[in-house]
Amino acid sequence: MQYEEAKRLASSADVDARRALAARDDVAPEILFFLCRDQDARVRLAVAANHHAPREADIELARDSDDAVRTRVGEKLGELRPLDLPALSAKKQALTIETIEALAIDNSGRVREAIARALKQSIDAPPHVVQALARDIEVKVAAPILQNSPMLGDHDLVDIMNSGPIKGVLNAIAKRRNVGQGVTELLVNRAIATPGEESAVADLLANETAKIGAGTMHKIIDVAPDYDHWHGPLAARKDLTSDHMRRVASIESDAIAETLSARSDLDDAAMAALSSMVARRMAELTKKREEEAPVVKPAADKFLTTVMKGGKVGPVGAAISLRAGIPTDVTMRILTSKNPKALLALAWKAGLTAAQAQSLQTSVGGISPQTALAPTMSGGYPIAHADMEWQLGLYLGNGA
Repeated sequence: MQYEEAKRLASSADVDARRALAARDDVAPEILFFLCRDQDARVRLAVAANHHAPREADIELARDSDDAVRTRVGEKLGELRPLDLPALSAKKQALTIETIEALAIDNSGRVREAIARALKQSIDAPPHVVQALARDIEVKVAAPILQNSPMLGDHDLVDIMNSGPIKGVLNAIAKRRNVGQGVTELLVNRAIATPGEESAVADLLANETAKIGAGTMHKIIDVAPDYDHWHGPLAARKDLTSDHMRRVASIESDAIAETLSARSDLDDAAMAALSSMVARRMAELTKKREEEAPVVKPAADKFLTTVMKGGKVGPVGAAISLRAGIPTDVTMRILTSKNPKALLALAWKAGLTAAQAQSLQTSVGGISPQTALAPTMSGGYPIAHADMEWQLGLYLGNGA
């Protein structure tokens, strides 16, 4: 844009014209600086968002009376600079730091959050600013830095956790990539000891990169039965030792049963513990089954479906044995028999639908889809009840 035309528009009474000018990338820096002092906040906001605005304008807008304008300056500092802009001179870099410092001590949490998000992955932000933001009294400001900043070390995180509880700080640290064992040990101790902070342990367990020591994991498992929201991520941890796995498998939990049933790395001890837990849980739920309203799918049915999804013979056998009222050893012989009719009869005895019976044959019994007995067109069992009773009698007779 021609300089004289820009000057004319900058002094125009038309706010929309001034705002459009403030957003352009072909306007002289001094014109944009002039517009950063415009009486209309919408014009100043446009300058704040403009990467071509001079750093002198940014520092001016970082002290603007309007929160939205100051926030937008902070957001811009976290955005990629256009490739056509020259590298910042030493003077411009100093102005950038001054702008960052002003935003980091702003009275508005919204503004401080904006600069925290802008700096969260920076490796060359002013260290004192990063430290201050990490210790901000508002977690929405501190969290982006605590969770992401490569400029924080484990000693900083430990110091912050020891400095006093701020709701959400532990959660942010728990989500940090590659957080070390010393940090996770203190975090777990703090979370367990502080009412309302237990969700930080769930976040830590869900963080696959978190380094959790064996002792800390045992401490988590000790109290895990009391915290249902830990169960899924705990059972999914890839760093569980054999002893951890066995202990986790012993906790009566639908989420643990579902997650462990889907894993392929359970050893014999863990599998035995899981099967035993499933049997206990199914016995408990089966007692409640008759008390539940007919319109509600009983919890026992849901649990059995969950366990079947994993396709593991041991846990499925433990659950179906209780539902069918058939000894566990007989149930296991049927499940491993590769006999479609016997498996169908077992499913029928356990009260499964014909569709579930088909799934039992293929996902647990190892029968090919082509060989498995499918439901009838009406969704019923494909063989007569008397025939299924006869099939079960063969196995029950053998087990007598």
